[in-house]
Amino acid sequence: MKRLLEIFILILTSLSADSLDTDVNHVIVDHKGNSIIAIIDSIDLDRVYYKIKNDGVTSAMDIDKVYFIYNDYDRIYHYDWSYYENLRRITNRAGQIITLDNDSISFKNIEFSENRIFPEILVHGPNDTSFYMPALDVYKIQTDYSVMHYAAERGFWYSFSSFILSAALETRLKWDKDRRLSPQVWDQYNDLLPALNIIGAKNTGVTYASVSYLIPLSVVGSMLWDIWKDKRSFYFHPLEKNKPYPRTMYVFSPKHIVESFIHKTMVRVERSKIGKYIFTYIRKKYN
Repeated sequence: MKRLLEIFILILTSLSADSLDTDVNHVIVDHKGNSIIAIIDSIDLDRVYYKIKNDGVTSAMDIDKVYFIYNDYDRIYHYDWSYYENLRRITNRAGQIITLDNDSISFKNIEFSENRIFPEILVHGPNDTSFYMPALDVYKIQTDYSVMHYAAERGFWYSFSSFILSAALETRLKWDKDRRLSPQVWDQYNDLLPALNIIGAKNTGVTYASVSYLIPLSVVGSMLWDIWKDKRSFYFHPLEKNKPYPRTMYVFSPKHIVESFIHKTMVRVERSKIGKYIFTYIRKKYN
C-alpha cells in the first residue's frame, strides 16, 4: 500500500508538471544529506531508478540508502523508515528549529502532520503560541536532552543481550548429553543472578559482579557517545546540494532490519507463480 501511494504521488506530480509545460526535478536525499537532482523513473522494493536531466542514462540507487525524495513543488512521495523514526523521537519534546534561512525558532512541543504530500510541522512556542510551518523549510531540529533516553535504552539492551547470548553459547559449548536440559541452562544463567532465595539462588553468581557494573557503564557510555555525536540534532532539508549533514540520519535497528527482510521476502514470494497461488488460496480460505 505504501509503495502504491508513492507511485500515485509520482504520477500526480508528473501530470501537474505536464499541465504547466515544465519539467519536474526530483531531489533524492540520502542519509548523509547528499542530494541528487534527477527525474524519477520508477521505484521498486530494492532500488530507485532515475535519470539525470539532459542525460538519457538510467541510474539506480539502493532504496535503503534513501532518506527521502521530494520535488520542485515541495511534494514528498517517499520517506525512509529512519525518517519516520526520527520524527517519532522528536515529537512532544522541547527544542529549537533551524530553518533554511538560518532563522531560529524555539518550541516547547512539536508535532508532525500525517499529510505525506505536503508535510507540515505544528510548533508550540514558549509563549503559548502555535503555528504550522512546511517541513521542507526546516534544516535542523535540535531537541532537549530528554531524547537521550534512547541512548540509555540502547546501552542497556546491547550489554544485557551480550550477557544472555554469552551464557547461551557457554551452555552449548559445555553441553552434557547425560544431563537434562533445565539443570544445565539454570547452571549458566544462575551465574548472572544475585542471591535470591525466592527463586532458589542461594549464592551470588560468579558473573553477577560483571553484570552489575558493566551494564551501567554501557548505558553511560552509550549516552556519552550520543552527546559526542550530537544525536539531539536531526537534519532534514539539506542547505546545499554537495554539503552533507554533520551526522548521518540513518537509525540502526536490528528489529527493523529483520522486519524489512521478512517483508521483502514475502512480497517476492507472493509475486512468484507458486506464491501467488498459495496467497490467493489462503485469502479465499480465511476471508
